[in-house]
Amino acid sequence: MGDMLETVQVWDSPNTPVEEGKEDVLLRELSKLPIVELWRIQWGLSQSALLQDFPPIPPRWLRSADACSTAKTMMRCYQEDRAPAVLAAVQTLISGNHQVRPVRFTMIPLRPESDLKPVQGFVKTQRRKLISRIQRPGPILEALQCCRIFNTSEREAIAIYGACKDRNRALVDLLLRKGEEAQKVFYHALGQSEPFLLQELEEDHIRGKNASDSVVIMEMLEFLVTDELKCFQWLVNKYMTAESHSPIGGEQLEHADRRTTWRLLEKLFGSNRAERVAMEILMKIVPMLCLYFQAEAVTSLTYSDIRLETNTPQVEITPEVSEDGSIFRLRCQQPGVFRCSLTGLVLEGFGDVVYEMVPWDVDFLSSKGLQVAGALFRFHLLTGSFQRLHLPHCQLLSDGGRHFLSVAHVTGDCVDFITPGQVTDSHVTVDISGFSCFGLVTPAPSDQIAGLVLIFSQPTNSTLFILLLPRNVCLTQVRKEWKRRIGAEYIEAIPDCELIPNHTYKLIGEPVTVIQPETSKFVNFRDYNNFLPSFQVQLKAGATQVRLQLRSHVAGSRLIGWLFGNKECEVWARVIQLKGNSHYM
Repeated sequence: MGDMLETVQVWDSPNTPVEEGKEDVLLRELSKLPIVELWRIQWGLSQSALLQDFPPIPPRWLRSADACSTAKTMMRCYQEDRAPAVLAAVQTLISGNHQVRPVRFTMIPLRPESDLKPVQGFVKTQRRKLISRIQRPGPILEALQCCRIFNTSEREAIAIYGACKDRNRALVDLLLRKGEEAQKVFYHALGQSEPFLLQELEEDHIRGKNASDSVVIMEMLEFLVTDELKCFQWLVNKYMTAESHSPIGGEQLEHADRRTTWRLLEKLFGSNRAERVAMEILMKIVPMLCLYFQAEAVTSLTYSDIRLETNTPQVEITPEVSEDGSIFRLRCQQPGVFRCSLTGLVLEGFGDVVYEMVPWDVDFLSSKGLQVAGALFRFHLLTGSFQRLHLPHCQLLSDGGRHFLSVAHVTGDCVDFITPGQVTDSHVTVDISGFSCFGLVTPAPSDQIAGLVLIFSQPTNSTLFILLLPRNVCLTQVRKEWKRRIGAEYIEAIPDCELIPNHTYKLIGEPVTVIQPETSKFVNFRDYNNFLPSFQVQLKAGATQVRLQLRSHVAGSRLIGWLFGNKECEVWARVIQLKGNSHYM
């Protein structure tokens, strides 16, 4: 343990007594703040992303706290010499003035005689909370690599994810596979990176194992992160439908907590049957739970001898979609080539597979000299066997594309960049022997790509939003996101066009009141998550249709423009019918 990490400054427990009157200055400053500003300060104190130079305070410690309680918590966490500086740093960063630097949080090699004593089974029992609450995985990963627990490949398999929750999930599940020694190092590193989080988790009551299997499975539900629980509930509902049981119903399960979910299962299946159903599903969507059940997990596909003819026709299937639109399920009953009508994925083989899209970490890819070229898909195999995967791309290929596109295959302990076996005009094909995460990357964007012009309307104020995106985005995800943001409705129109990355385009409309901005650079050619608009169009009152035209815009010098005119050419044009939107009238 001698190579582990320890903070230069010991961060004291909130239960450490502080001499009375020491927090008076801090309390006076906090008492001056309006309640909304106090809430913002409390939020800032709990956000590692806002202040990265000292450990965040768990939100629960500041929940419903007034100025006095907040001052006491800050004094006990950061002590009298640092608490005022921390407050000043939070106020400065929230206000947007970054001139004041926060307190530094420095780490040096740890001595073996550390006072931190790991709780047995800590990582396993606290899996859900660790995944959802760790805010500073970077120092923890540094410690694990420094102690030779993780190698470079394993660290990359964590760093490739863009969302903190996905990185934490990969980190915690890899630790569970690594065993007790790795978890001890993690425990110490967490105690130094986020000491208050560690204390909060230690204070939580951890229920011990019970001989009853139902209690064990109830504990497993407690360990599921929210998105895993939603997937479990959705699959359970589908399972009951397939078994001719009356489904629980989306409304009942949508807001059900873990205990209620289990009670509904027991009511419908009976205790023994409910346990078998729950274990069957849990082991497939969260393979690491096999460490708890001491069973064999379904972590990937097994290679099959079934081979399909190269000219086997594709069968398009509309997948089942979860209520929130984030999870897809494709059921392929017989061996064949199946295309998902919503995502464009093509699978060769047979079986039942669940998949979702997760964000990339673009900084990690940049460090490898790569860029995003498609969504990152995470798969869970429920039954069956698949041998080949086709990922949709948006490149306009001149030489087969083999030198430009590769497939990132992310497993629990490494990231492999695979040269595709075949590249067609629409898909990149790879042979697979295991299912985890797959996504397309490229060393540089093509000179020109297949793109989409997508139109969303906000009828309440006669506004259109125009999105320029790569062809291989999932339209279902784009529609869901814009519906969530502002309730915008998608307007059907043929969207296909060819776009040049980082090129400037101009939108023309008639009749319209205003289009802003006048020109827009196409920078969303790697956007598979945010789906930001390029233009906003304000329509004239009573308009029933509008003609939109996207033109390639090349800004030359004023003299050349005066002599020869600006260089513009039409890229896309459509007449958009608005008759169905009564708000425009």
